[in-house]
This record gives sequence, structure tokens and C-alpha cells, in this order.
Amino acid sequence: MKLYSNPASPFARKARIVVRELNLTKVVEEVNVPREGLGDAFRSINPLGKIPVLALKDGSTLFDSPVICEYLNDLGGGKFFPGRSLLRENSGHWRALTLQALGDGICDAAVARNVEVMRPKALQSEAAIQKYLNAVMVSLDVLEHTRFTAKITIGEITVACALGYLDFRLPELAWRETRPNLRDWYEKFAQYPAMKATWPVALA
Repeated sequence: MKLYSNPASPFARKARIVVRELNLTKVVEEVNVPREGLGDAFRSINPLGKIPVLALKDGSTLFDSPVICEYLNDLGGGKFFPGRSLLRENSGHWRALTLQALGDGICDAAVARNVEVMRPKALQSEAAIQKYLNAVMVSLDVLEHTRFTAKITIGEITVACALGYLDFRLPELAWRETRPNLRDWYEKFAQYPAMKATWPVALA
């Protein structure tokens, strides 16, 4: 199998972490795709022209990151997606998926903001930039009041990837200064070997 990704992508990082945590590095080959490689030719792999993409041995492909991570979790016998039960509440399952959505939403807003500020100054929309930043900041406020436990799900992994992306691309936000609970949790989580091995970097 091939995982098409980019070391700067927080969405691809989720999958790369799951690969490492479930010891799937021997069966999943990571293929780095630079931004300029996400053109029309790449749409033969993913019609949306986005990463990550997981190409399976039978020639089919999976996208996007929530789908890929769940597939890898099943493949590796992981427990990052809490199971659903007819005999008890599914709070763990839905909590994990909601945290994943919140983390992905932070990344979506941060990426959109970065795309906007890369446009020529005359074409930039300050209103759009502020809208994206507001989405990030309000989401961080929610996470500050979230009770994290020792259990690791796809939700915690996604939130950690989002925070790492903010450190990488928007360090000026200085989110730690006003969110001590989130800071303390993240600084511990960031010490996991899979987190250290996938720290975002820009391709040359």
C-alpha cells in the first residue's frame, strides 16, 4: 500500500501517526507529494486533488483522512476508534469522532487562512482572514475546557496534529499563553515517539 502525503500536512500526519502506532510501516509506504504535485495528474489518484490518499494493493484508493485512519485502525487491530455497543452508551465513540471533527476543523480554518494571506495583498479579504482565525480561536477555547484522559483515540490524535500545525504555520497565535490546560495536555502528548517522528516540515 502507498500513503500519499506531505510532511507539512496535518491531515496526512494523522494517518502517519496511526501507521507508526500500529506498526504498519512495513506494509504502508509513504510517498511525499509536494504542493506543486497536486495538479491534474494527481486527480487520477484522488479526483479531489488532495492528500492524504491511501492506494490499496487492488488498485483502489481511499480518501480523506478520517476514512484512511479508520481503515488503518481496522487493518492494524487498533483501538483509536472506540466501538459502538447496543448494551451501553456510545459516548466514547461519538466523543472521539467529535474531537476529530473539531481538530480537522481547526486545520481547515488554519489552512484556508494561510491560503488567503498568500494571495496578492490587493486581493486578500481581511474579513475572510478574521473569520478563519476566529474559528481557530473559539475552537481552542472549547478544547481548553475539554477533559482529556489517558485514553488515546483518533480524537486526541487529530487535536494534537492541529495544535502542531498551529505551532508550525501560525506561531504568532501563541495559543499556550491563555490556555494552560490545553498546553499541559499537549506538551505531554507531543512526547509520544510517533508525534516526534512526524513533526511537520516544509518540503524543499
